Order: sequence, then structure tokens, then C-alpha cells
Amino acid sequence: MRKRIKLNIKMVYVVMTALIIASCQNLDTPAFSEYEIDPSVVKIISPTEGATIKVFEEPSSLEIEFEVNDDNLVSTISIALDGTEIADYSNFSNPRHISETYTYEGLVIGDHRVVVISTDVNGKSTMAEANFSKQAPYTSLFDGESLYMPFDGDYRDLIGFKIADQVGTPGFLGTGFASANAYKGAPDSYLEFPADGLLSSEFSATFWYKVNSNPDRAGILVIGNDTPENRNQGFRLFREGSATEQRIKLNIGTGAAESWNDGGVIDVAAGEWVNIVVTVSATQTKIYFNGVEVNSADLAAPIDWAGCDKISIGSGAPTFSYWDHKSDYSGIDELRLFNKALTSSDIQIMLNSFNPYTPKYAGESFYMPFDNGYIDLIAGRAAGVVGLPEITDQSYEGIGAYLGATDAYLTYPAEGLLSNQFSTTFWYKVNSSPDRAGLLVVGNDIPENRNQGFRLFREGSPTEQRIKLNIGTGGGESWNDGGIIDVTASEWVQVAVTVSDTQTKIYFNGVEVNSADLTAPIDWTGCESFTIASGVPTFSYWDHKSDTSIIDELRFYNKALSAEEVVQIVGGAYAPPYFGSTLYMPFDGTNLDKVSNTNAIVVGTPSFAGESTVGTNAYAGAADSYLSFPITNLFANEFSGAFWYKVNSAPDRAGILTVAPPMIGVDNDLSSGFRVFREGSGIEQRIKLHLGTDGGDVWNDGDVIDVTAGQWVHIAFTVSATATQIYFNGVAVANTGNMTDKTISWANCTNLSIGSGAPGFIGWGHLSDLSYIDDLMLFDKVLTVDEIQAIMQNQ
Repeated sequence: MRKRIKLNIKMVYVVMTALIIASCQNLDTPAFSEYEIDPSVVKIISPTEGATIKVFEEPSSLEIEFEVNDDNLVSTISIALDGTEIADYSNFSNPRHISETYTYEGLVIGDHRVVVISTDVNGKSTMAEANFSKQAPYTSLFDGESLYMPFDGDYRDLIGFKIADQVGTPGFLGTGFASANAYKGAPDSYLEFPADGLLSSEFSATFWYKVNSNPDRAGILVIGNDTPENRNQGFRLFREGSATEQRIKLNIGTGAAESWNDGGVIDVAAGEWVNIVVTVSATQTKIYFNGVEVNSADLAAPIDWAGCDKISIGSGAPTFSYWDHKSDYSGIDELRLFNKALTSSDIQIMLNSFNPYTPKYAGESFYMPFDNGYIDLIAGRAAGVVGLPEITDQSYEGIGAYLGATDAYLTYPAEGLLSNQFSTTFWYKVNSSPDRAGLLVVGNDIPENRNQGFRLFREGSPTEQRIKLNIGTGGGESWNDGGIIDVTASEWVQVAVTVSDTQTKIYFNGVEVNSADLTAPIDWTGCESFTIASGVPTFSYWDHKSDTSIIDELRFYNKALSAEEVVQIVGGAYAPPYFGSTLYMPFDGTNLDKVSNTNAIVVGTPSFAGESTVGTNAYAGAADSYLSFPITNLFANEFSGAFWYKVNSAPDRAGILTVAPPMIGVDNDLSSGFRVFREGSGIEQRIKLHLGTDGGDVWNDGDVIDVTAGQWVHIAFTVSATATQIYFNGVAVANTGNMTDKTISWANCTNLSIGSGAPGFIGWGHLSDLSYIDDLMLFDKVLTVDEIQAIMQNQ
């Protein structure tokens, strides 16, 4: 029994020993494995996904850096560029952990795709890819720019083309503000860059920053010397605060002393990219967040660079690591250095480059919103500033507007903005002091010459200011007396000016207030710059100098805007002026058609009634008298008319509106045109309508007006493809005229007569009408009942 137990124990020892020995053997490549082994892990370190490469050489080299890790053994690795294999690897010294860099020669400009494929000894393959692009070498975008690091997968300055040295293990964020990547800090890590050629008495730095509040303080950009705890040279931009707020601060060394700028606070919880700008002039430092100045500090002397030879990026080390301002774990993107102190306009132009403005309106060639400066967002160019104008927060739109001052104005190059057809729009809050001023002026240097360019200006009193326009046409000038702004209302008014080859128009809030003819197109000879908010220097005579008013949302256009476009820019739905009529005569002391801005031809001695239903006056007929207009553009085959009418029954019949061909001897020719007329007695007058069509006469016997009532009656008539209709006071009368299968003929018709049947409809005694007519409108469409009633309510 004991022998058997000993034997069994020996057998257990043998089995256990065999298992131990087997477990110590290399089983990575079993001949017949029943277990799934994980494939390789492939990582392309460079170029990164979305990277942009900009180098001076064309073509250039490309370094492809990759890592492969595998619990199994790697057999082969291949690299392909744009679908073509360019390298392969095998026989690795450590087939489980491989790190290689392959240099490819001949990379050209364009979009590219690199693929790395690892295959293990079991035949399993793993792929990694990165899409990137090579672009033309970077050229400085901004005046004074001396260094530009976009951090698109490397730490290269695209201006000097040097690569920063890495201390520790800084990395990349995997996303950026302006591109696919950005710098990401790490513990005991930062970049170091030679300062040679980057230091000047005026200096600026800009970058986008996504703050990480851990640790609670860090250096961001530092240039110092090797003297321990010395802050009398160079500068230190750093942060400190809490998990919710981090304050960005600046310290400047001025040789014998130092200057502090306590900057501003970033909200950590917002998790947003913030644009930080630091400017250093000979006398002052400023810090800006997103284009807004947050703090400034005076300098007793210019910055002192003695002993400063390196820039630290992402840390205070090595010269400002005391006070624990060490490595910053935050994200940094689009780092730029400048050899000048950037102005607020410089900063805005740079910010706008990250979000370029796209013109909103057809023909828009210039847009200055005045939100953070005097910058045309289309050209990305700042206006010249004369005197001390301001940006006020009393804006119509956005966060700023131009506020004028005595002897102050803006100038802007006119090149590229001048064309025969031209328009401008802006919002305007007038200041009547001084009592006259220039608004927008483009002139030449010939003293008191107005034959070139244009002058938009104002003049008036403390209660009213008239906006006027003068246009130079080469051999002469044209005046447009515009319209009046009520100063006491203190309201924003949108002013629009349009200049075509033949006419100028001025609009207030989308409504045309005046027009004027041009004998020739505008002449720009010798015109080189715009003046904004003054007549100086070419129109300062007559005392049209600086305007102290507020201007916002200034735009120029290389076309004459239509009325619809002007209303669109105002921001409303377009309502055609005068209800969309083709002719509108209010008869307020003139015989002017306000649609075409032309006066009627007066025959005889018509006059004015001294009363009206709309406005201040009305047309009064007289014997052998009427008004005449060419019918061009007034009518279509479907059309309408509307007017207020106070009937005079003497004579007992008369023409009211007539379009007719010439008489045939003493007979009417009724084959074309139309006639609105009346006939009756001393107590009743019937309003009738006749049309000459291709299918014969169409009569509409209308209805009767009570003469004895002595009241104004609104009369409208419509001609559609199927019928004619007459309305009294917005209500259709019983009679109609059948137009089915008939179309009005306009043959031999040239003129409209108002207040008579003469000259083409007098064969039956329908001569001059002694009645009153007011607010006459004609339309090239069929009015609806609602439209007729809306026209009536315009009284």
C-alpha cells in the first residue's frame, strides 16, 4: 500500500514537472494554435491626420514616423503613399516593438494619403492611415510678422523654417482652433526656440489658447536671461488662478526695473479657445482677449533684451520656473510673433482672417461694421484715421459704430471700388451740430471741382437735416436734393444712395425720397480715396467738414441697387412703392408722376382743386384742358386703374382716362385702347369703360354716381383675361365686360389722356372733364379687391 502511494506521488511530480517545463517554453508560434492572437497595433506619429506641410523646397522630403506593437511577432511592414508602396521592412531586431522613421524624397504640392500595414507571423494584417496635404510655402500675412507656428503636426516656424527643440515630451492636441492640430503641454515639457532676429524694442505675440487649469499656474511664453530670479530683462507671459478662473498676466523687464500687467481672466469652465494678444510698445503694454483690450500698463523704459537668447513656449522654465510657473498643459494654436506693437485694427484684421467675411449682397465690394475698428472686412484692410473719432457702443447692429468728432474722419483707398454704377448704404443717427457736414466724399485735388466723383453731405437746422448728393459727370455736375431727417426723433435711419448711368436715387429706410437725372455716367478721373464722415479734403469749402453723427454698417456696391435690394438690406420684406403702380400722381400741387419722376404734358389750363382726399391737393379740370403721358411701360394686356373722383356734372359727359388711336375724320376709332368716361344728367353720372380688342368692342356700363351728394368716390377698374370690372369705394358694381377669348389691342395708341377724351375720343362729345381727380394710380396687373381696399385706405 505504501509503495502504491509513493508511486502515485511520483507520478503527480512527473506530471507537474512536465507542465512547468512546457509552460516555460516559447509558445508564440505554435504549430496548431486553437487560440485567436491579437493583431498588431499600428500608429502613424508623423504626418498626423489632417496635417498641412509647408516647406520651401519643391519637391521636398517627407519623414514618415510610425510605431508597431504586437504581443505576437511582426513579419513585415509596408508603407504606401497615395496607393503606391514606397518602403517595406522585415527581419526586426525586436519584432514585438518597432519604431521607425522613413524619409521619402519627392513630395509634391497636393493632398496625400500615407498607409502603414503591419503583418504578423500568423498572416494577420493591421493598417493605419493619415491624410495630409502639402501646400505652397507660407508667406507672411501680416505686417511685422516674424514667427509663425501653426502646430500642424510639428513645431516648425514657417517664416524662418527652424524647428523648435523639445524639452520633455510635449505633444499635440489632436484638434486645433484653425486646423486639425495644436500644441498640447505635458508635465516637465516645453518647446525652446532661438530668439535671434525676433527681438525688437516694439514687440507683439498672438495665439489661440484653450486653458487647462491644472496645474493652477504655469508659464506660457517666456524670454529671459540666465540671471537667477531676474525680471529686469525680457518678458514673462503666464497664468495663475483656480479650477474655474485663470488670470493671464505679463511681466516686462525694462533694464533697471520691471513692469506688471495684470491682464484679464479666462473662464475655465467655458472650455473655449480664446485669442490672446500681447503688445509691447516703447511706453506701454496691452493684453487683448478676442480682440478686446482687457488691460494696459505703462513702461518706464522700452523692453530690455540683454542676455535673452531663447524663447520658452508652454513653460516658464528655465528662467521663470520659480514661483512654480512651470509647464503649461493647455492647448496653444497659431502662435505668431511680431516686430511691432500691433494696433487694435491690426488685431481685428488678423482675427477676421480666421473667419473671413463673405459678402451678403449682390455687388457688395466694401463692408465696414465698425464693431472693433475701422476695417473693411471684404478687403481685410483698415481705414486711415485722421483726428480722434471713436467706436461707440451705441450701434444699430453689432457691438460698435463710428462716432465722429471735430476735425476727425476716415480715409480709404478708392482703387477697386469705383464703377459707373455704384451704391452705398449705411445706418445713420444724425447730430445736427455742426449744421452741415460731409458724409461720404470721393473727389480729386482740383480746388472746388465737382465734375468728378461724388459728395454725399447734409445741411440744415437743429430740427431738420437734409441729405444731399452731388455727382460729377466729367463735363458737368448733377444735384439730388434728397430728403429730410427729423433730428428731434433721434432715430436710426438707413440711408441708401444708388447711381446708375442715367440717374441717382436716395432712399430713407427703403423708401425712395428723391431722384435726379444724369446727363452722363459718373466720372472718377483723379479720384483716389474715400473720405468717410467729412468733406475734407476735397469738399471742405462751403463748410462741409467733419460729421459728429453716428454711422454704422457702411457698405459699398459696384452696381446700382434696385428698390427691392435696398429694402432687403434694410431688413424688411419688399413692398413696391405706391402699391407697385406703373404711374402714381398724387396731384399735390404738381403734375408729377412719382414712379418715373417725370411731369405730365399739360394741354390747356388745368389747375388744382384746393382740396383732396389724400395729401394736400387734387387735379381740377378745365375747358379744353387735360394732361398727357406716353403709355410706354404703363400697361399690359391685363391692367388696372384707381383714383379718387369728385364729379362735376357739367358738361353732361366727359372723358376721364383715355388711351385711343387717332380719330377717323370726325368719328372715334374704337378698335384699340380703352376709355373710362362718364355721361348722364345733373343728378346722376354713369361711369363706363370701353375696350378695343382683337375680338371687337367690349363694353362695361359701370354704375351711377349721385351728383347731388357732392362726395369723393373711389373708382377702380380692372381688365383681366376674362372680364372687365368697375369698383365704387372698393365694391364691385353689377356690370362687367366679357373678355373671354379677347385681348386688348394697343395698335396706334401712344398717349394717355387724363381729364378728357381728347384727342382720340371726342366724336361723341366726351371732351374735357371739369371734375376733381386725386391719387391716380395705374397698374400693369389685375388688382384684387383687397388691394383696391388697401389703396383706398391710403388716404
